Amino acid sequence: TVLLTARYWMGGHAHPLPPGPWGVPILGYLPLLTKDIHIHMMNVAKKFGPIYRLRFGSKLCVILADPSVIRDAFRREEFHARPSNAVYDMFDGYGLINISGVIWKDQRKFLHERLRALGTRTTGPGREQMQDKIMVEVECLLQCLATGEGKPMDVGNLLCNASTNVICSILMSVRFQPNFPNFPNFLRLMALHEEGFKLFLKCDIANYVPVVKYMPSVVENFQRLIDLRDESLEMIRDIINQRRKTFDPDHIRDILDSYLLEEFRAKEEDRVLLEGRDFDRQLVQVMTDMFSAGEETVKTCLMWSLVFLLHYPHVAKKVQEELDAIVGRSRMPCLDDQQHLPYTEATLCEVLRRSTVVPLGTSHATSRDTTLGGYTIPKGTTVIPLLYSCHMNPQFWTDPEKFDPLRFIDSEGRVHKPKEFIPFGVGRRMCLGNVL
Repeated sequence: TVLLTARYWMGGHAHPLPPGPWGVPILGYLPLLTKDIHIHMMNVAKKFGPIYRLRFGSKLCVILADPSVIRDAFRREEFHARPSNAVYDMFDGYGLINISGVIWKDQRKFLHERLRALGTRTTGPGREQMQDKIMVEVECLLQCLATGEGKPMDVGNLLCNASTNVICSILMSVRFQPNFPNFPNFLRLMALHEEGFKLFLKCDIANYVPVVKYMPSVVENFQRLIDLRDESLEMIRDIINQRRKTFDPDHIRDILDSYLLEEFRAKEEDRVLLEGRDFDRQLVQVMTDMFSAGEETVKTCLMWSLVFLLHYPHVAKKVQEELDAIVGRSRMPCLDDQQHLPYTEATLCEVLRRSTVVPLGTSHATSRDTTLGGYTIPKGTTVIPLLYSCHMNPQFWTDPEKFDPLRFIDSEGRVHKPKEFIPFGVGRRMCLGNVL
């Protein structure tokens, strides 16, 4: 039986499966992973190449550790699906992050168009809408920092509040401040997301070893995760219900209004939305997905920016000198200044490269049997883009451990982003918030 099984997996296809290390029975490679999984995976790639396989319990995973390979895979339709597992199945095919197929394509296209219409774009008219929302939070953040009077302070919560407010203002025209009546709701929402993330990690083992989900402790964690999800969704649902009372189809302020306008038009035209799925449930989950995806990553990027500038004062000095020369001290920077601030932009690029806040990227899945790099990738395979390897491999970057913004400046003094630089992923599933 062992020989037949090995023959199927290793030679039963027109092309072999990608190479990879052996694991242990039932658990596969899971017990062999080290704490810093992304570093461990990059080291495995040194032995097995840029496309290799790992078995996590019952799941076949293929790791892509080369930016060219990742770009090649994720431009192809069959790599656009999402993995199906015990945790993702909790969302029942609603939202944006954990869905696939035609509905995902339609929803992503809709959100991309609406975000651009609301000013979330890199060039062109309308950017002032996004800029105004950001500058409101910048002003509030500076005021809060000024209250510290030069004393040490934890800026994590301040940055979280500021980044969350930008996202929520784009999504729902909602802001949270300590002196606002809704601030307790913000604190509760943050607590729900923090606890939910920890429980998500505890439940993750059931994705790979299904029998584990029947263990009492895991059952308890799953139920708690569902309770947290439901409470979080209910808070968003309350905001949506309040908006419906004041909705004006001639005045679209945000993503929420954009969805309500679609609902309004569909009723007028007697048209079915979302192939008949529950519209409210989809709307609530989309709001939650976009909030969750943006809140933690933006805050973390900002925190890393401070860390690197503190550790590399000569970089901070050059950024300040460039800002002083272009912007001066009498006004705040604006989006139109970006093209004249190459070193500042290069510094931000280097922060994104060096920190790589999502080192394993976002998992994809294959919707059919396919091939990649001469290897067979079976249908349903989980595909993990190892972004950490793209950003920290010495084959792609000279002295990758070094923090050096000049690696993003070309010989003419302009910002140059190499193809190996993919902090927001690539393809149709790349992060919608990359402009922010």
